[in-house]
Amino acid sequence: MTASWLDDPALGRVWNVLRERLEARGLRVEGRVVLHGLGREERHAVAGLLGRSVIRERVSVDLAALDADLEARSGIGGLLAVVEHATGAPLRDRPSDRARHAARRDAPMELARTLLEGEPWLEDWLHDVRRAGLLSRATDATAAVRTAAAALARLPGRELSRTELAVAAGGHAHALDDGSTAAALVLRALAAQTGEPVPTTASGRRDLWERSGVRVDLVSTTCLTLGLRGRAGPVAARLDLAADAGDPVHLTPWDLRRSTLRIPDTVLVCENPRVLEAVAERGSHTPVVCTSGQPALVVLDVLTALQGAELRYHGDFDWPGVAIAHRLIAAAGVTPWRMGATDYERGLAGATLPLVGAPVDPVWDAELGAAMRHHGVAVHEEAVLPRLLDDIP
Repeated sequence: MTASWLDDPALGRVWNVLRERLEARGLRVEGRVVLHGLGREERHAVAGLLGRSVIRERVSVDLAALDADLEARSGIGGLLAVVEHATGAPLRDRPSDRARHAARRDAPMELARTLLEGEPWLEDWLHDVRRAGLLSRATDATAAVRTAAAALARLPGRELSRTELAVAAGGHAHALDDGSTAAALVLRALAAQTGEPVPTTASGRRDLWERSGVRVDLVSTTCLTLGLRGRAGPVAARLDLAADAGDPVHLTPWDLRRSTLRIPDTVLVCENPRVLEAVAERGSHTPVVCTSGQPALVVLDVLTALQGAELRYHGDFDWPGVAIAHRLIAAAGVTPWRMGATDYERGLAGATLPLVGAPVDPVWDAELGAAMRHHGVAVHEEAVLPRLLDDIP
């Protein structure tokens, strides 16, 4: 039978104080609790609880002693049982709750660490993901991590569509859609691999996907060209009209699937659109393909379609420019043109922009790498444009 004095309303605040202490300390019945500001009725009720007189507004309570006393005379058990009875709710072990929550929160991160173990960019990526709160907001963080890890294991690789990658990595066509947690994880990992900022625009995300070998769609990305011609069909007719007029043309992957390009003897491949624009202004008959910086897949598609032509490449004399040249040499077989140490040193006059980033040794000219390190100055294509134009037929 429950002792009637346990239900004294004057003990209501006391039970709440004891409940707060017990929950905060992991339901350990130990130590002392000091009750402050006790009114007359509260002092009377606490005296009945403790079995001794209470004449001050402040009293110290030994929890272990109170527990043993309640066990003996409450009729329902010790301190934990009595507090639950008096407050009408089960006690919570708050430290254990926090530990379980932290374990659940960290489980996807630890899974990612396991699945991507050994990757040099892993710790930077994990830090970035935690700071962004991607997994804490995810509906199913574990599934997102598994999908992202499976996708990253396939990149970079052969060209494939994002839908194909989504099916292979996540089991359905929308697993890597824009806005999904898995897609955000993959893009942050790709950015971490290159040391670039995480893209914040749709075009930036699409470009990062494509530079990793993943085609998002057939119409969003383009390759800037000049003077190319086709063999047959509506795309070929459009190319021929533009070539006759000396107008630049943007080609999409969709265009390339609907046409076959004619193979000229020589094609200039440049990095910066201003070079192509200048060639068009001059009225040169040399076809030009512009990578517009890091080449998207459609640029590589165009260069692949032009295999058989001599692909002469010129880009910026900076470390990213050298890296782009390496990629084009490996992927499309371009030949660096006017890209030697002598060409670089001729362009130094008036150049002041410092080289930044990790050095990249040009595979086609070791002396160029040495000269760039020595001078520490970047020379962009625009700075040597008059000389390039003089050498273009």
